[in-house]
Amino acid sequence: MYKDELEMLVKFLGEDLLKEENQKKLQELVFRKIKRKEDFQSTHELLKTLESYELRDFLYSKLLESYFSIFNIIYEEGILKYGDESYKVTIDNQTFDSLIELLDESEINGEILFYLLSNDLKKRVEIIHQLINGRSRKEWNEEELKSFVKNLKPLTTSFLELLIEKGKLKSEEIMATLELKNKKSVSALVSAIIRNAPNDKEKLIFKDNEYICINEKYRNKIFEIMNKS
Repeated sequence: MYKDELEMLVKFLGEDLLKEENQKKLQELVFRKIKRKEDFQSTHELLKTLESYELRDFLYSKLLESYFSIFNIIYEEGILKYGDESYKVTIDNQTFDSLIELLDESEINGEILFYLLSNDLKKRVEIIHQLINGRSRKEWNEEELKSFVKNLKPLTTSFLELLIEKGKLKSEEIMATLELKNKKSVSALVSAIIRNAPNDKEKLIFKDNEYICINEKYRNKIFEIMNKS
């Protein structure tokens, strides 16, 4: 869908898209809205066909910015920034095609992606270990999820429902919505989810920088269970 919007803008404005006054329109109509794997793929394929190198390079950088923002990573002029850390990175078309495929992986969060692309070998090895350990955990089946949800206390259930609705939230947003006193109360809810889950099962929630996130793999299934009970 957004590929068509971009194609139309390129057709009518061409290299005028490089002008500052048109960049806001470009962000609002296309790059700020791209979230799905299919939209990244179709938009990337369109960029590969553009004849103007300058325009193609500019739009590609905007597409990379949109992609990394999903993981709360800042991409600016070949620099990746996550928290207080940053490093220079070169991402060619083939590499980006592979990165787009990672959108299907529920285990990949901002921290993991940032260090996977890092030239810090020690960090990359640590992240690989983290991924291997995560994949060694067992999947939840429907009956296990039903039992898990049934045993949650009302406030913890509300917390899980909120995460399922929003996908990810900052602690401050959770505090405001659930009328909690402080961040310790949020931490207690996170601990309750972890404590009620068997150690050998995949994580249902995880922390990604300053966000608390639901595992997308189980988001719809838990939603269905909660709305049946």
